[in-house]
Amino acid sequence: MAGSSPGVTRKSFLRGLGAAGAGGLIVGGAAGYAGGSASSSSPGTSGRSSGSKAPITIGAGVPVTGLYSGDGQMMSRGQQLAVAEINARGGVLGRKVQISVLDTQIQQPDVMKSVFQKFVSQGVAAIFAPFCTYSSVEFPIVAQAGIPTFHVNTWHGNVDFVKQHGITNIFQGDPSETWYGPGFVVLVEELIKTKKWTPSSKTMAIVTSNDPYSLNIANAFNAEMTKLGWKATMFQQFTAPQADWSAVLVNIRNNPPGIVFFSDYAASDEAAFIKQFRQSPTKSLVYQQYAPSIPQYLQLAGSAADGVLWSTVVGILQNDPIAGPFQASFARRFGASPGFSNAGDQYDLVHLWANAAAEAGDPYDFKTINEIIKGTTYRGVCGTYRFPDDYLTCYPYPDYTRDPSLGMPHLTFQIQGGKQVLVSPDPYTTGAFQLPPWL
Repeated sequence: MAGSSPGVTRKSFLRGLGAAGAGGLIVGGAAGYAGGSASSSSPGTSGRSSGSKAPITIGAGVPVTGLYSGDGQMMSRGQQLAVAEINARGGVLGRKVQISVLDTQIQQPDVMKSVFQKFVSQGVAAIFAPFCTYSSVEFPIVAQAGIPTFHVNTWHGNVDFVKQHGITNIFQGDPSETWYGPGFVVLVEELIKTKKWTPSSKTMAIVTSNDPYSLNIANAFNAEMTKLGWKATMFQQFTAPQADWSAVLVNIRNNPPGIVFFSDYAASDEAAFIKQFRQSPTKSLVYQQYAPSIPQYLQLAGSAADGVLWSTVVGILQNDPIAGPFQASFARRFGASPGFSNAGDQYDLVHLWANAAAEAGDPYDFKTINEIIKGTTYRGVCGTYRFPDDYLTCYPYPDYTRDPSLGMPHLTFQIQGGKQVLVSPDPYTTGAFQLPPWL
């Protein structure tokens, strides 16, 4: 599996955590992702009493198995590193923190409701469920309990649900997916304006997974580009996972577009596409949304990915004084670098919660903790976390705010020589756009 530490194989990783979906796995802060000894204590409400020194349990609902398990490993490792650092400094209010892991698989409604119900029954102090459902069916469970809950599902329907129902304890730790399409349009215009790239034609081939998240991104991009006079030569939907792109590529090659826009978040899908595209590439700029942030993508795509542009509305900053120490600590602990997105945001969100719990003076004073989080501006390894309105979501820089201290940077990378180069936005860039080798 991508990013595995020495001696930990995919098989042993899944064997060690495979039972999490049924009963949960309690992992102490000092333990490795799969190699440490699990705590023998059981989570519950016994540690809530004033002056208790019992460990504080937080819930981690991550995709341990299934299509998104590569991303799930990054999520869990970010959470574990944060907990290890918190415990090394004495814990929260003098109490150690431990993690209860439950497998969310591919975020089906029944699975997510079961995971959230189990966390509530365990009496956890906070819940970190990076991916959740599009219907928000699990949200009422934790809304009633008041437990501080964090996700990065990047789906505007989730934050709409929070606002419409007056929920005060479910925070989206990144901007919504609605910013992806318009954000790339801004970059396209900038590349043309500065003559760094001249399109072969003002046409675009859009390939998208048929889930609501990917479709929203693809539709928003299509709409914004159409306003600028561009035309879609194709708008092709597929059901993930998909490995054979022959039919799609025949259509692309028969009518070569100026841009190929690929909207999905499964690393295997996007890696397979770019490898097959590069066998006979068209004179097209290629954008792939989010999945190249996962180490598994480059492992699968190899040199075929050189030249690809991709973006994330939440990503680890590069050559950054706050993100740099995190990346070094992560590499020392797990024997591999973190991915470019969810390892960092989970690390940040656990620290954000711990700071709020310490400030509240009681890790189970949920009302106070939620109020503190709502009023917090937190600078983490992924930039600024701020929840300025009742949607309880972050907003992007520079798409929404021109002040980088008030928005989370919408990062666009280009893969160059097997390296991830951050090409937008300033002042976070680490390099400049280069014409892809097939151009």
